[in-house]
Amino acid sequence: MTKKTILLQCIFITLMISCSGQINKDQSYDELQDLALSYFPEKADSTIIIMEYAYENFPEEFLRSSTILAQVYTRVGNLSKAIEIWKIGIEKGYPYGLNNTAYQNYYKDNSEFEKLVEKENSLLKTLHLKHEVVLPEGYNSKNSYPILYIFHGNSRNIEKSKINWKAPVISEEFITVFLQSYLPASSVDFSWVPNDDKTKREFQEIHDKILKTYSVDDSKIIFAGMSAGGIIAVEFMMNNYFPVSGLVLNCPVIPTDINDDMIKDFVERNNKIGIITGENDFALENQKTLVSRIDKLDGQTRIIVNKGLGHSFADNFTQLLDEYLRWVIE
Repeated sequence: MTKKTILLQCIFITLMISCSGQINKDQSYDELQDLALSYFPEKADSTIIIMEYAYENFPEEFLRSSTILAQVYTRVGNLSKAIEIWKIGIEKGYPYGLNNTAYQNYYKDNSEFEKLVEKENSLLKTLHLKHEVVLPEGYNSKNSYPILYIFHGNSRNIEKSKINWKAPVISEEFITVFLQSYLPASSVDFSWVPNDDKTKREFQEIHDKILKTYSVDDSKIIFAGMSAGGIIAVEFMMNNYFPVSGLVLNCPVIPTDINDDMIKDFVERNNKIGIITGENDFALENQKTLVSRIDKLDGQTRIIVNKGLGHSFADNFTQLLDEYLRWVIE
């Protein structure tokens, strides 16, 4: 056991006492991460202490813990510590999406950060979006089918998406394309970065390939997504990057840069948006705000807020998904 580990454990024990028994050393990584983020940003020091402990004691979750730690250190102004963490991760072959507008204000004219961006850019050239196509029952190339693109949530992958995103109308009527980000969140999971040119470019390549390979009704293209996948879906639609008919989203995180012109264009294109969410979802207020802005222009929206649900899938999600998808393509 290293001196650093002993020190962190001592600090962790002190924190456990101060938190009135909310945490203990037997908690899983996910439990520690959830607790750490519950303190942020009001008690960022507590977030850092917990995540440093997780970083040291869960090496198999290196990417997840290092990503959060570097982001928190950035927010509190400890830029050298964030850069130190990123250096280790990039040497291990993990990208963090550093070439992003979110970091520009923090690291402007920082030569060490700029060197990291260059190294990461070289690494990113070897990583790509993935997709998996699932055809409807009885697919016939002489017919045309609506297409459903599904964006997983952060720290998820295609296989995990397939567990939740299923409904009778999907298996009967849709060509479904499960998408997977190129940015690793762990050894098996991936995360999205908003406003990312590589994601947009490679999605366009996938979309073009789908149109050439399958019989698609291009007047019925639907985007679906959970959490951070919702950011990408909303971003693509509101910027009109692709001819999307509508969105069906579960607990989506809403981009903060949606302006009035985007809302107006959304309504004029007769697009639809359906949101399935929970009353305890941290992103609920922004979801409601987006729906309200669209409703004020007589746009087409639906939202259901499930009682007792947080940032997750409702028990009857399959039924709700089926209803919302049928509404979008009707």
